Amino acid sequence: MPKAVEDNETDKLDPKWGEPSSMHDPYILSQFEARPTDVLITTAPKAGTTWMQQILYQLRSGGDDSFNAIDEVIPWLERPRQGRTSRDLLLEYEAIPDPRVFKTHCTYTQTPGVTVVRIILSSRDPRDCCVSFYHHVMDMTDEARERVGAPAPQSFDEYFEKWMSFGAWYRNVQSWWPYHSDPNVLWLRYEDMKNDLPHVIERILRFLGWSLTVEQRIRVLEYCSFPWMKANAHKFTRLSDMQRPIFKPGGFIRKGQIGDYKTLLSISQEKAIFDRARETLEPSCLEFLGIPL
Repeated sequence: MPKAVEDNETDKLDPKWGEPSSMHDPYILSQFEARPTDVLITTAPKAGTTWMQQILYQLRSGGDDSFNAIDEVIPWLERPRQGRTSRDLLLEYEAIPDPRVFKTHCTYTQTPGVTVVRIILSSRDPRDCCVSFYHHVMDMTDEARERVGAPAPQSFDEYFEKWMSFGAWYRNVQSWWPYHSDPNVLWLRYEDMKNDLPHVIERILRFLGWSLTVEQRIRVLEYCSFPWMKANAHKFTRLSDMQRPIFKPGGFIRKGQIGDYKTLLSISQEKAIFDRARETLEPSCLEFLGIPL
């Protein structure tokens, strides 16, 4: 990957910002100047991140279907961009008018301005996150997988062991749960979004203090529906600095179903996911997520 900053600058950073990678620039996180009007979407991978990007963009715009790519209107905060330095990106972020909205997969500790900005989390059943991310990897083009260092697993079992070992879902949920009741945090469940999107949108509007007309609400609900996003998948499957497709045709916006884990997870794998959750998370968090104690 192109170097975003010089090695000696990265070496000076607090380790809490994480290690540099093709998807994570700690320098951006360390230098980002947060504003009280900023909104950060903080999720584990495949927990409704792209959907929440679309929801917040539509709420902010009052319903707009003319955008080119969701990555351009709701940037991924810590992701490096080809051909642009970290400082270039920070200047671009500074120029975005309020209210700025960013996506991030950072933990609480890694999130800049965590007590200043407004945080919207979406969490999802870890079994569905696990299976959804498997399809995410398998639906990528060979070139894209090589670019981000994510080779295709030889089997689902091999993938499952790596997913458990990496533990992104557990780190994300565990790091944020102690702050779930903070006044600047709104924690939503993917399952509730699927079951009653209009109610979830009302909660988000109240939390942010934004408002919509009746006509805007109708547009927002249409553009945030799964059928609309599936039909316009090209708006959600490309990144602003990459010219070639990242996903194969029909990939990325796939099903979005609750309980799709049943198609691949074995009983022992389900048990392993829940056992680790019980070892990692507080009982109140397990109850909120619907994980048996």
